[in-house]
Order: sequence, then C-alpha cells, then structure tokens
Amino acid sequence: MRVETPLYSAELSTRGAGLVSWTLAKYRDSTARDAGPVELVTPGANDAVALATPFLELGLGDLTLASFRLVSHDDATAVFEYAASGLTVRKTFAFDRERYEARLSIEVRNDSQQTVNPGFWVAWPMVQRGAPRYFDERLSVMHEGTVRRIPLGSVGDPGFLAKLTGSSGTVTPTFEGDIDWVAAESRYFLAAMMPDVPREAIAKFMKGEEPKQADALLGFRPVELPASHLASREIEIYVGPKDLTLLTAMGSHLERTVDLGYAWVAPLTRGFSALLRASYSVIPNYGVAIILLTVLVRVVTAPLTTRQMRSMAKMGTLQPRIKELQEKYADDRQRQSQEMMKLYKESGVNPLGGCLPILLQFPVFIGLYYALQSSIDLRHAPFFGWIRDLSAPEQVAMIPILDLPLRILPLIMGASMVLQQRLTPSTSMDPAQARMMMTVMPVMFTVLFYQFPSGLVLYWLVSNLLAVGHQYWLKRSMSVAK
Repeated sequence: MRVETPLYSAELSTRGAGLVSWTLAKYRDSTARDAGPVELVTPGANDAVALATPFLELGLGDLTLASFRLVSHDDATAVFEYAASGLTVRKTFAFDRERYEARLSIEVRNDSQQTVNPGFWVAWPMVQRGAPRYFDERLSVMHEGTVRRIPLGSVGDPGFLAKLTGSSGTVTPTFEGDIDWVAAESRYFLAAMMPDVPREAIAKFMKGEEPKQADALLGFRPVELPASHLASREIEIYVGPKDLTLLTAMGSHLERTVDLGYAWVAPLTRGFSALLRASYSVIPNYGVAIILLTVLVRVVTAPLTTRQMRSMAKMGTLQPRIKELQEKYADDRQRQSQEMMKLYKESGVNPLGGCLPILLQFPVFIGLYYALQSSIDLRHAPFFGWIRDLSAPEQVAMIPILDLPLRILPLIMGASMVLQQRLTPSTSMDPAQARMMMTVMPVMFTVLFYQFPSGLVLYWLVSNLLAVGHQYWLKRSMSVAK
C-alpha cells in the first residue's frame, strides 16, 4: 500500500506491517539531474521493515517478518492485523498529509487463557550510506532532558577502555524512563519516534547483523495483560528534513535533533540561521547570503578588531625597548616585570588588549560555524560556476597522479591567510618563528578546510579578505596619523 502526499510518499508492506519506503518529494538525493528523491528508510536484517514490532514476549515468534493482514485502508490510514494462539496484534497507521508526520497505534488483544506481558517494541533500522563524515549518520535519544548520540559505526562497540582492558562482546546502550524521542538521523534528515507516555518508555541502540547496520528501538515497560483484556500504545513519527521551524512545531523537543552547538552558543546559531534566511529572501543565492552575513559580522565586530590591531601595532613599536629591559634585568624577573608594566602604562598599551577582542569573537565564530554546518537550506544550494553545492566540498577536477580532488576555494583561502599574516604586526615573536608560522598556519588551515563544505570555506575566505582590507586601511591611517 502506498500513501502519496505533496511532501512525501510512503509505502507499507504486510510483511512485518511496517514501512518499506518513505521518500521526500522536495529533496533530491544528489545534485545530478536524474537524481531521485531522498529515501529515509533503509532495510534492516533480512530486509526487515521500519516500524516493525517483534513482540517476542508474546511467544508467537518474531513478528518482524510475519505476514500481517491488511484489514482496511484509505488515502491516509491503514490497519494491519496478525492473529495466532488467541492473541491479536493490530497496527493502525494514520498519515498527516500536510506535515512529515504519522501516528502508529499498536493494540494487543488477549483472547487466550494465559497472561502475557507485551513491551510494544518498535524498531527503526539504519544502514550506513557513506556520509561525508563518519559521525553524520547516528542514532540518538533524548533521555531525561539530555540528547545522547552514537555514530552508527560505533553502535555496539565496547569502547576504547574496554578494548584496552581486554573486554569483548557488543554493548547495547539502554535508556529507561523520561524518553522524549528516539531517532535515526543524518546531517540533514531525521526519522524520529515519540512515545505517548515518555515516563514509561525505554530506548535501545542495537548493533545489526551486518557491518555498519544498527537499530533504534523504542519500547515500554511490559504491561500485564490477562485473558480477555487488551492494551495499546501510540507512537508519533516524524520522517523528514531537519528544519528548525518544523521540528519546533512538532513538539517533544524534537528541534534538539539539530546540532546547534553548545548550550551557550545555540542562541547565536539560531540568530545566524535566521539572518541567513533573511539575506536569502533579499538575494536568492545562499553564497551571496553567506557573504552578506560575513560582512555584517565583520562590521559589528570592527571596533573590537580595530582595538586588537592597534594594540598589536603599539606592542610592535615597543619591542626594541622591551628587549632592552629583558636583557637589562635578565637576572631579576620581578624588577623586569615591574619595568615592563611601567613601560606599558607610560605608552598607554594594554598587554592583554590584543587577546581580549579575539576571545570575545570566539562565540561569534562558533555560532556561525554551527549555523552554516546545520542549515538544511544550504544542502544542494549552488553559488556560481563550479560551486554547485554549498553543503559539500567543491571539486573542479581530480589530480591524476595523486588521485586527489582539486579544490579552488581552500587554496585561495590559504593564500588569503598568508596575505593576512604579512599585514599583521609582529609583536614578541622571534623573526624565524614568525616566518615559520607564516608558512605553517596557512598550510594547516588549508589542509583542514580542504574537507569542509564550500559554504564554510567561503565564509572563512571572505572573513580573511575583509580582515586584510581592514588591516591595510588601519595601517595606512596610522601612518598618516604619524
């Protein structure tokens, strides 16, 4: 059975009474013209479906692969049943046609002579597809107000310390009580299950039978079900993009699935994400939006940056006198410090003046990083020319001998760092060390940014170029002032 909506297409199977497909109509799998829609269901072990219900505790075998009967269906609902040994399992799916949501109601009716204790476990399998970073595909849970994430490839791994001490076997992380949601997520998309009674819920991450495969499981504390009684549970499902507006509207703190950085930087991340969208509404190009946002950040932080640059320039002019004091009082550290502080005071220089502005800018840079890193709007968003996806590293060609991708933005960014360091006033650093840093830092950052999404590289490049222009202007203005 298939459910078609303007947002998604979902396909259900009587085998396990679960999802075999959920594709997103507005998102393509890649930037290729013939790319199909994004698929958010990956088959589990033995092609197990998503939202399968094992019900091993009923003594009927594993219902994950059992053949259910389709009792009724229309364009938004489907009812499945499985009956054996006096027990009936009924699964009702209700799909929201205007949102990326569905509701799964599970009912167990006991017409046998025995008492059973169903736990209503529901599984969502996930298979690694090869994300840009190993931790982009992961299982996560919000337990007792805290989000806990495990990269897909690490599920079941006993960990480094256990291996070091010789422990073996796999580990099944379990979280009990106060469960808001359990999810299988990638960088931009999400499949989340939300229990109707969070305090009774239990979550597990279980390693699959195949490599790079795992299951996110949501269950409940077992319910005692005597003969001639029934019990039921409901689970809300969200299967769609990691859009902050949509996730916040969903409730259950589902917006916490988006990595906004540390708690203290999350408000900045939200603010920068909103500014990105506002810029895009004026000029519909996210590359231009990133440039405008970078300019705005540079303008706001210009007073701090100017103070830092002036302080570094003054410190540079004092270096000969500082060196004299260091040589004169080489054997008396206390007197040396006193004389240097006296020199700073007479010259009106704060030795920490160059550091404090940089420290104050760190939260801004971190917030921007997470805003650019987590925004689904940048996915497959082109800039111009060869930059066709700001969420991924750009690539012009492959270098034949080295078998490495040729990327222009990181190389230009490295060159901008060299230029920036040449204009930066030298303080107390030895000339040989300064020359080494002028080479090491740009090379290190170029290698680091070579694997970064082009949107982040563009931000850093524009920021460097603006810093170069600022330093050049300040250097000229200080020269004129003399």
